[in-house]
Formats: sequence, C-alpha cells, structure tokens
Amino acid sequence: MTPMVLWDIDGTLLNTGGAGRDSLNEAFERIYGVPEGFARISFGGRTDLGLLREACAAAGVPFPADRGAALQAAYLPILREKLSRYPLQLCPGVERAVERAAAVAQNALLTGNTQGGAREKLRAVGMWEAFPFGAFGDDAPSRNDLVPIAVQRARAHGVAPGRVVVIGDTPHDVACARAGGAVAVAVCTGWSARAELTAAGPDLLLEDLEQGLEDLMRLIV
Repeated sequence: MTPMVLWDIDGTLLNTGGAGRDSLNEAFERIYGVPEGFARISFGGRTDLGLLREACAAAGVPFPADRGAALQAAYLPILREKLSRYPLQLCPGVERAVERAAAVAQNALLTGNTQGGAREKLRAVGMWEAFPFGAFGDDAPSRNDLVPIAVQRARAHGVAPGRVVVIGDTPHDVACARAGGAVAVAVCTGWSARAELTAAGPDLLLEDLEQGLEDLMRLIV
C-alpha cells in the first residue's frame, strides 16, 4: 500500500492575491445580476459548491439546478485572465515539499476549488501536472465528504492508498481529515491564525512547508 498526500491549494500551495474571490464575484454578477455576491462570505476551507449555496441564499436567488455549471462557465475565463495579472505566490517550501513527497507517496489534491478552478490556478504556477487526480469542490458541497472521494479516485488510478495525509491551512481542513480517517497537517501560510489551527488539534502543525519539511516527511512515511 502507498501513502497518499492530499494537498489543499489556496493558502497551502499558493496565494492568488484575491483572484479567485474577485473572479467569482464578477461571474456571479454576470449570471445573477447581483454585485459582490461573495463579499461577506468566508472562503477559508470551504468548497465552491458550498460558497455558491451561501451566496445564492444571501442574494435571494435559488440555488441552480445545474449545481453552478453556468457560473463555472463564466468564472473560468475570468479567473484565467485575472491569474495572468494578479500577484501569484507559491507558499514557502512548496515545490521542494511536493517533490520530496512524490518520492515516497502519491500526491493528489483535496481542495474546495472546482476541478476547473484548481487546474487554472495550478497551471498558472506550473504545478498542475504534479497532481494526477484529486477531490474537488464540485464533487460535494461539504469538504468533509472529500477524503473518501480522493481514495476512490486513487484506486481508479491503480493506487492502493495506505496512510492518507491531508495538508491544509484552516480548521476545516483538519476536520475534513478527521472525518475521512486521515492524518491532519496544518500550515500557517493561509487563512487561519496559528491559535485557530492549534485549537483544531492537527496531528502536525507547521509554520510553513520549508521550515517543517523534515517533520512532514517523517509523518508521511
């Protein structure tokens, strides 16, 4: 059996400088005629489907029967354009950590982004090809349902997962790992303060993936 590392994107692998939120706001206004539909919604550790449900409720419009397909069709070109202009930044130590993990485990994604959004963000920093599969925000509205989906996809790719490690930057990521029977690693590079992450009780809390790489590798194997 092969260890599997499931990586969150925003705040864990990279920061987009607000490109995702701004793109969703613009797409939501284009589809529903409501400006700043996501302005007062907390994004940290959430799925895009869950965010859309909350935005629709706040705007007084029905949650779409197509589960946001029209919104995604509008969102992805906007996101692509903004990613070309916004100050994208990989979090400290990310490239080395992903490379080291790949030598001993199967890397995959576990993210609240839809698959299309994840692809656009990671392509913009040259990292999409590092993750052959994953579980995404258009798979389920609750992040807590995503670990079993990632495990199923691993098996479909011929991987028999052993230890599963979830790496994220919010208490929602820790809760997701717990719900899926996985090991929880939290990093202080994104949405949540160290005190919030400590209170969530991860198995390993890292300042960032550069300083904590050796601790992470010991946990994976």
